Amino acid sequence: MSTNHRRLDRVMPAVSFDERIDGILAAYHEDRRPEPSLLATLPQSDGRRWNEVADVLNALHGSLGWYIDYVEACVVQLELRLTIARLARQLAGTFDGENRERMAKAADALALRVVAELVARWHEARLAEIVAEHFGEQLGGRELLHPSRVATLIDCLSRMQTLHDALATDATVRYEFELSEPSNADFDHLLDLLTSNKVMA
Repeated sequence: MSTNHRRLDRVMPAVSFDERIDGILAAYHEDRRPEPSLLATLPQSDGRRWNEVADVLNALHGSLGWYIDYVEACVVQLELRLTIARLARQLAGTFDGENRERMAKAADALALRVVAELVARWHEARLAEIVAEHFGEQLGGRELLHPSRVATLIDCLSRMQTLHDALATDATVRYEFELSEPSNADFDHLLDLLTSNKVMA
């Protein structure tokens, strides 16, 4: 053992494995580098446990982080498409006869596309939440996601609920549909992608 490691052992002799995880997570959540001694003094007997934790954190902060950003970008597109559908319906009122009917149908088709995609994006956002909770429970009920990711997920779900309500109460055409929960098969599939380092597509 090097002199530096012996010094670290004297400084941090009683730091438990859980305290090391908490220290590393706290640093990540606060956008700062963790204290190097948290890992430098990790006993060799805890090496395997740490590797398992590191795999979980990498899956969440890397792959799932990208996944959440993707869902947020999709929500923006949904909001824009619904706005375009509403404008198209208003524009249809300025036409006569066949042109008016054609424009109205185009607006309805776009709104229906928003409905279909909204259900899919809702599933994806809920899956991200459920998987993050699953990993958190594996590590003692800790909040693992970065606060900004948590805020993004909450915001996405809120905005999608607003879209759902707007479509369900549309004055012209009311689309009645539910934002249901994802299936166990979807959960297992995402979990497999995250834990096997496969490309998420």
